[in-house]
Amino acid sequence: METRSRPARLVLKGPRGDVAEFPLGSSSTIGRSTGAEVQLADREVSRRHTVVERHGDGFIVRDLGSANGTYLDGRRIEGPTQLKHGATLLIGTTKLVFLSEGSGHGAAIVSVPTTEPVLARVATPRHTFLPAESINDPDQLRRDYERLRIGHEFQRTIRLERDLSALLSRILKVAFDLIPCDNGVILLRDPVSGRLTVEAVRRRKGGESEVLISETLLAQVTAHREAILTGDAISDARFQSSQSIAALGVRSAMAVPLFNGNEVRGIMFLDSRERTSAFSAKDLEVLTSIASQASVALENSELARQIERDAEQRVQLSRFLSPALVEQAQRGAIDIAKGGVLTEVTILFADIRGFTALSEKAPPQETVRLLNEYFELMVDVVFAEAGILDKFIGDAIMALWGAPVRRPDDASRALRAAVEMQARLATFNAERLSQNKPAVAVGIGVHTGEVVVGNMGSTKRMEYTAIGDGVNLASRLCDLAAGGSIIASQATIARAGKGFHVEQLKPAKVKGRQEPVAIVRVVG
Repeated sequence: METRSRPARLVLKGPRGDVAEFPLGSSSTIGRSTGAEVQLADREVSRRHTVVERHGDGFIVRDLGSANGTYLDGRRIEGPTQLKHGATLLIGTTKLVFLSEGSGHGAAIVSVPTTEPVLARVATPRHTFLPAESINDPDQLRRDYERLRIGHEFQRTIRLERDLSALLSRILKVAFDLIPCDNGVILLRDPVSGRLTVEAVRRRKGGESEVLISETLLAQVTAHREAILTGDAISDARFQSSQSIAALGVRSAMAVPLFNGNEVRGIMFLDSRERTSAFSAKDLEVLTSIASQASVALENSELARQIERDAEQRVQLSRFLSPALVEQAQRGAIDIAKGGVLTEVTILFADIRGFTALSEKAPPQETVRLLNEYFELMVDVVFAEAGILDKFIGDAIMALWGAPVRRPDDASRALRAAVEMQARLATFNAERLSQNKPAVAVGIGVHTGEVVVGNMGSTKRMEYTAIGDGVNLASRLCDLAAGGSIIASQATIARAGKGFHVEQLKPAKVKGRQEPVAIVRVVG
């Protein structure tokens, strides 16, 4: 370190607070070239970008036809421009301050190594677009255009993808199309463990090499809720304790948070293992814009999948629950247990008598029409009494009361449904007879007892049903019922209480029971 009087100079303040000063001669070239007097490790800077020349007692700055231009105090210069003390030059993404001769008090002059990493931690912006008449800054217009371009490319690639794996793969494709990275990873937070897990990986050169990411880097992004850029991760003090960074030889890296509302739901990570300073601040802005779009796309995809699941569940529930119970089930107000629980229910079976002979005398289309009309009528009665439709078994109906919602009058509701079914059927038959069609006779059996109720089946097809001896007994009672009659067990009558007209029948011997079963005929 050497102290000397102060010549005119350009000053660059590094991210760790270190100050680099470049004394100016008669002509000082600024660029990435090793022959430049002011060499900058910035990918946005041309090899010979700008020159600062002595002009009389002062200095002028002149752009050398660079791709990205030279900016002085926020304005792009078009020709030789006079430099004033304290003026700021923006070259690529690097800012330099011009200090005239004699300014300062003998500060130390230090050289800038060509491998100096570009380090940044950038707060994730919440973009808004100002009205056109409010924008006077051409740079703002360029930034807004870039955001719109990224949004267009993103939506063109992503579209309405709902599959999570495909969506994440497309998000990485957008990033690879817009940013010169070697590897990309998307991590999402596991809703159960809360840990970040790798959900998508993309490599520009292909291959199946192991994916390792610095836990330190992930922790910083999560803790600060900000994007991180490092120009040389190996020499970056923030990641000195990260063995994965050193093991993989990661040089340049960027990581940005993916938000779900105000929570960090994931992180998007890009790296380059071949070049230092492979990414610029502009690349970080592009990645941040992609992450913003990706966060919205992930929320929309999750919402679309939830809507599909709800619609599928609604269709499945509507097969056996009344509309009111479907609403409760979807709100979580009632539990449709998987695997089944032991509970007391009232089971109703209704079966058409002589259906085989009936169907043999009619065309198949007429038989199907008959069943559809009959089922529609009977299911309406079941739902009106807050029962659930367990299943259709050929021309038979099985219905339940007491699950998934248990009520003190379940047995009474089931018997009322049985009586109403026979009443509706009388009206239905009168209309059929007026059309010269045969009447339909139905026998109904009702029993109350303990059974196992719940969602049963395979992962591909679940069915809410009841199994057990009580179901078998209800079916046997239905077999005993002649057309137009209702046979109920004494257990059901005991639970239903008063209010029904019944005829006591002789105890019946049924299959599967050693002792005869006490039964009644319900007449009204």
